[in-house]
Amino acid sequence: MNRSFVAVVLLGASLLSGCASKKDVDALTVRNAALEKSLEAAHVDFVALRADLEATRTRLDNALRANADASSDVMGDRSRMQALGGRLDEATHAIDDLKKELAASRSETDARLDEMKRSQDVQAAKPPPVVIPADKAQHYAATEAAYAKADYNLARTLGRDYIAKYPQDDKTDDVIYLMADASLKEGRPSSALGEFNRILKQFPKSNTLGQTLFGMGDSYVMLHDCANAKLAFGACESRFAKEPIGKEAKARIAKIATPTPGMCAPQ
Repeated sequence: MNRSFVAVVLLGASLLSGCASKKDVDALTVRNAALEKSLEAAHVDFVALRADLEATRTRLDNALRANADASSDVMGDRSRMQALGGRLDEATHAIDDLKKELAASRSETDARLDEMKRSQDVQAAKPPPVVIPADKAQHYAATEAAYAKADYNLARTLGRDYIAKYPQDDKTDDVIYLMADASLKEGRPSSALGEFNRILKQFPKSNTLGQTLFGMGDSYVMLHDCANAKLAFGACESRFAKEPIGKEAKARIAKIATPTPGMCAPQ
């Protein structure tokens, strides 16, 4: 059986057998070094055989030109050339097989190293368990701090627990807004709209109403729904015309009126 084929089969089996260890990688490194030495030795033999073949061919050509009667010498040189040619072909095939086996072994080494790195990255990236503060004020402060640090997964985890524990608290709408804006910042406008609409339905007098309407407008723009974006920005401008957010909403409406290519989906 071809050694390169065996190496490929071993590669597939090793990747299915579980996590790579440093011992496995060290063994493969030693194996690669041995294969590289074998390849170098085979290459030296190949060069020597090729040189011998060329020398024999030169002697034969010279003999043919110099003396047509030296038939016995010519036949001997021809036989030697044929033998050397056969050995040269064998050496060529052997070198090709070694190259394939070395490439397969290197691929296995790289795969093992990648597997070790992924395993280490997963272990390093595993977040610590979330500690939910027992005090309500501390709970809100932790949610707000996670949002400020752009740790949006933690902010959502803390936020959901806050909403479940204090559904009618005067800070609950603020928590929902933080969760909605986190989704918007992550480029998930549909999720953001779900939370913004939750504020409108459950907390119509929320102190975050201006930011909520503006955020809805931005979400619709991201979805290329300029018609609903204009409605949301229009509501924001109408309710908060004298405030900075109302003026910014007006500017967004003007931008929608002259959209850039691809900004609005065809109606």
